[in-house]
Amino acid sequence: MPLQVIKLCCQGCGADLRVMDEVRFVTCNYCNSKLEVVRDASVTHTRVLEKLEKTTNRIADELKILQLQNDLLQMDRDWEEMKKRLMLRGSGGQLHEPSRFSAIFMGGATGFVGLVALIIAIASGFVVGIAMGLGILTLGIWLGRNQYGKAARFYNLQRRYDADRQRMLALIETERRR
Repeated sequence: MPLQVIKLCCQGCGADLRVMDEVRFVTCNYCNSKLEVVRDASVTHTRVLEKLEKTTNRIADELKILQLQNDLLQMDRDWEEMKKRLMLRGSGGQLHEPSRFSAIFMGGATGFVGLVALIIAIASGFVVGIAMGLGILTLGIWLGRNQYGKAARFYNLQRRYDADRQRMLALIETERRR
């Protein structure tokens, strides 16, 4: 079957175009519009590709925003999981954030009790009391230092999460403005 030339109209400028029947894309010689040759059941016509490209670009931009929003949700879920692992369990079983103040208070109070026990034991010459006082004092220092380290780690990770979250929100807002 010989190739046929078909006559079309440019949707960009209205110029007459003659193209081979099998051609799917063409550029108008008059306005340089990039066109797609569309073959429907009853008619063959052209469609300007720039509009299609703009729609495709808009959809791609929306997908990028959705991906960023999904990344933000994942970041929030990851932080909640990390936060649960870093939190401390109280005597009633409830979780609470580690606090530098409570670490200093707990370590100081335990250390103070150990120091008082040590002084009383030394004053009375009670050797076992001296060992107990030193043990309680050491425990107080260890507890305070341990809890303070947990609190510092918690707040450093929380600050990093907050900063990363703000950057992600700013990026989403920048993408929305485009």
